[in-house]
Amino acid sequence: MGQDALPTACGVMREDARESRSIEMAPLSRLMAIAALLAAAAAGALFLEAFLSFGAPTPFAHTKSGHVIGWIGLGFILLVFIYPIKKRMNPNRRWPRGWFRLHIAGGIIGPLLIFLHAGAHVHALVPLLALATLVVVVVSGIVGQGVHYLAIRTLHDRRQRLHEEGISDEEIDLRLHRLAAQEEAFRLWQSIHAPLTLLFAVLAVMHIVGALYFGGL
Repeated sequence: MGQDALPTACGVMREDARESRSIEMAPLSRLMAIAALLAAAAAGALFLEAFLSFGAPTPFAHTKSGHVIGWIGLGFILLVFIYPIKKRMNPNRRWPRGWFRLHIAGGIIGPLLIFLHAGAHVHALVPLLALATLVVVVVSGIVGQGVHYLAIRTLHDRRQRLHEEGISDEEIDLRLHRLAAQEEAFRLWQSIHAPLTLLFAVLAVMHIVGALYFGGL
C-alpha cells in the first residue's frame, strides 16, 4: 500500500501546491490590473483637463465647469462613507454586497472627477495635500481589498477542505495560524486607512471653505 499510495499522495501535494499558488496569485494579479487601470484613468483625467485648458485664458480646473466637476466628485466621495457608517451602526448585521460595491464605485469615480477638477494647476498647500492624501487613500483601499479578499477566501476554502478530510479542529487551527495572521494584517490596515480618510475629509473641507471664501462658487 505504501508504494501504491506514494504517487497518489505526491499528486495530491502537487495539486495542493498549485491551488495554494493560484489562491495567492489571483488577488495579486487582480490588484495589479486594478491599479494599472486606475493609473491610466487618472492620467486620462489629467490629459483631458490639459486638453480642455489648451488655448483657453483660464485653466479648465479654475472655470465654473471645473468647479461643478469638483462638486460632483465630492458627491461621489461622500457615498464612500455610507458603507462604513452602516457597518458601525449595526456591527452584528451583515450588509448586502450592494453597499460595498457602492463604496468601491464612489471611491473610484469620485477621485477621478477630482483629478479632472484639479488638473495640474494645484499651487496652494491645502489642495495639494488633499490631493496627495486622496491618492494615498485610494491606493490603500485597493491594497486593503486585496488583503481582505485573499485572507477571507483562503481561510474559508482551507478550513472547509480540512474539515472534509476529518482533521481535528486543533490541527486545523495550527495549520491556519499563518493565514489567520493575514486577517490580522487587514485589521491593522483598517487602523491606517480610516485615519487617512478622515485626514482627507478635513483637508477637503479646508480647501472648500478657502475656495468659497476667496473665490466663491
